[in-house]
Amino acid sequence: MIYLSQTRLMLESEQAINEHASHGAPVIRRVCTQLLSEPTRYVRWHVRHEQRMVVVADMRRRQRQILALRAFSLEQIHGSALVRYLRDYHVVGAARDRTLQEFFGVADSRDAALMAHRDYVLAASSQVCANDLLALANDDHGVELLNDYENAYAQFFSMFCESARAKQDGQAYLLEGLLPEVRVVAANLRRRILEGDSRRTPRPQQSRHVRPLAIQSHALVRLPRNP
Repeated sequence: MIYLSQTRLMLESEQAINEHASHGAPVIRRVCTQLLSEPTRYVRWHVRHEQRMVVVADMRRRQRQILALRAFSLEQIHGSALVRYLRDYHVVGAARDRTLQEFFGVADSRDAALMAHRDYVLAASSQVCANDLLALANDDHGVELLNDYENAYAQFFSMFCESARAKQDGQAYLLEGLLPEVRVVAANLRRRILEGDSRRTPRPQQSRHVRPLAIQSHALVRLPRNP
């Protein structure tokens, strides 16, 4: 395979959504099913996704396309992190509302929840496609690095949100001193992903002070844009 054309990238992406909606892991299956069940949302995703596939196709060389797909998948991890955090950490009630306000700055938590869920479905769907495309390009190590980054990013993101809520309450966050350490782990993985690291190295052990989780310093956290 020399490179993937725009047509091939989109065909593979559309196929990935349909296949994962039928046979994917439960969370992924639910995301892809939600995307397919609402035509307006699907059209929005399709336009958004195709814009990035045009960029990938224009790279023309396989290695450059792999790097572009890695970068795209990494962005989708950022875009879906908020809902993953709320879901996996079971953040509900007032804590959920304050977290949503931190990111969206709107008074109505229902509006913020709708915006967060919209962004999540779009991002998570594209992440599924990007990872499948990387596998198609035989970049299994890239997929592995992205999975490691998702874990490290989720760990940092959870601490960032807990720190933000503590500040809203005028309280100290007991794990504040560990944030730089967790940030460095995520930043190093991000660098390896974007620089095209293809070496397999032993996975670093998790800090015993921080809870592990399968899913941003402000340098890593990107606040959602207003619709």
